[in-house]
Amino acid sequence: MTAADRRSALAVLATARAGMAKLTASQHPEEIAAEIIEVWQSVETALRSLMGGSTLSGQALIRELRTGELLSLEQAHLLLELQAVRARVDDTAYQPTHQDVETAREAYESLRSGLASEADAATAAAIAARPTSPSGGAATQRSARSGGAAPATVYVPPPREEDVRRRRGLLLGALVLILALILLGGGAYWYRSRSGALPADVKSAVELYQRGQPEAARAALRDAARAHPELALPHLYLGRISRSEGDFAAAGDELKKAVELEPRSIAALNELGAFFLARGTSFANEGRSDLATADYNAARRSYVRALQEDPSDSTASGFLGCALARLGRAGEAASWLARAGAGPWTACASASTSDSAARGE
Repeated sequence: MTAADRRSALAVLATARAGMAKLTASQHPEEIAAEIIEVWQSVETALRSLMGGSTLSGQALIRELRTGELLSLEQAHLLLELQAVRARVDDTAYQPTHQDVETAREAYESLRSGLASEADAATAAAIAARPTSPSGGAATQRSARSGGAAPATVYVPPPREEDVRRRRGLLLGALVLILALILLGGGAYWYRSRSGALPADVKSAVELYQRGQPEAARAALRDAARAHPELALPHLYLGRISRSEGDFAAAGDELKKAVELEPRSIAALNELGAFFLARGTSFANEGRSDLATADYNAARRSYVRALQEDPSDSTASGFLGCALARLGRAGEAASWLARAGAGPWTACASASTSDSAARGE
């Protein structure tokens, strides 16, 4: 693990700090589950950063880091417990416990504080390795030539006040520069992903889809995904195409990649919700009500996560209402539908009501 890997991991963990601050046992179970999922995603990404990049995940990733002594035994145990919690909250029937919340906090803090301590220790070691006096080496040589013993200690005068101020100024300037670079990088990402300034090949692929050419779009999107492995958008549209064709296995794989690449993307979370609604409907039509209910719950959770990112997103609000309607939670559904206003989710919710009436519910 290099110093750059450690800094990268700490930066990833910092993105989950706000979620950790909100995570309490008093939250709604769905909100707790969503926060735990997000914390695990940040932790897993940070662990990959420690290895300088890796395709490993879960237990295999933790085991590899422990074998390489990049994690302590205590950290490894806590992270394995967090992964187990993450797996449990995938079951929409599971109610997260106070202990689950504490496990998430302990695992996150153990990894973060450990990396921060190592970073501080590395900085201290680098400072200690510097010569304490520019004349120290020459003084020792003179003493050796004259036959005298080298002094046991070398007096280092305290830094002058103006030197301290100058160093503080340099440090502050460096921090301002780093912050500016981060903001510029974030601004460039926002501009590219939010304002439509995407790579030309990605834009062309999306335009093919929008013109009703799914096969040509699929080929172009696959090329774009290979050319831009950091972007979620090609996977999002590939998932949408597969979903519209009823190929839920392919759609699920693509949307999983999209959410892994951009776990806080509202578009990706909404598309994931649409996938679960569509697959749940397919299960319902086949008479497999248990699987349908599980998918409707998964859709609800996806829309809740999208609304945590942007409470004003009408798409997430409207289709959350649809998911709740399909779960038979009419009162909650009506509230979210009213909040969203008119939109394509209205027909979705109406179809849910009609289906329930037909079943005599």
